[in-house]
Amino acid sequence: MSFHKYSIAVLMMIILNPVYGQIKQSHTIVISFLQMKEQFNLGMVFNGAQLEYLYGITWKIGDSEVQYQPKLSFGAGFNRGMIGYQIKISPINASWTMPVLNENGHTLKAGAHYTMDYGYQMYPDLHGGHLFWASEIGFSPIIQYSYQWNQTRIGFSAQNSLLGFVSHTQKNDPYFYSFKASDFFIHPHKDMQFGSFNKYNHTIIAVEYVPNVSKIHSFSYEFDYFETNYGIKYEDLNHSLLWKMSL
Repeated sequence: MSFHKYSIAVLMMIILNPVYGQIKQSHTIVISFLQMKEQFNLGMVFNGAQLEYLYGITWKIGDSEVQYQPKLSFGAGFNRGMIGYQIKISPINASWTMPVLNENGHTLKAGAHYTMDYGYQMYPDLHGGHLFWASEIGFSPIIQYSYQWNQTRIGFSAQNSLLGFVSHTQKNDPYFYSFKASDFFIHPHKDMQFGSFNKYNHTIIAVEYVPNVSKIHSFSYEFDYFETNYGIKYEDLNHSLLWKMSL
């Protein structure tokens, strides 16, 4: 089974398996300070902003939770008067966690995270009609801690890529220009590299504040760093503020 079919199977399992569990939905708006560093740009760092939306479904099954949060983001960065654009699509962004400790308001959970993450970058002032990409299909261990007193809760979570597939643009022909709709589907799956820290690293650390657990709003800060570690390299970094509405 190819990893594309495997990813679809994982998505169907996530959606169909917990059908008898308690279901919650959420909407999250994310505003980020974005930094992009593409080796084809001679080490230039593009700094700017990014806007992201996540729709979440959470299933409560016994003590465990399964969360599915597809997301879409648009960003733009600048360097020396030049602009760089980024679009990110995550059709699968799912996690499973179960409690390890739960007493006196302290809760510790551990689990796993699975993602299909596709990033597209464009630098029209430097590379005309070229589309660059950086994609990830992989697993990460995840740990979550929270403390609740009265109706207020604070939480901390961390995850880091462990194993998966990654792909990034490795060739830039200055005499070839292409920007077709098919590029968005074909290029991110080209030359997929399988590995761990020798191929890529993706770290996410977040702190959440819930003013009142009986209400629907919560606020978070998130640090999100992604890099490829082979051939022509790519890095991006997001410092983000999140507003989540849980239904």
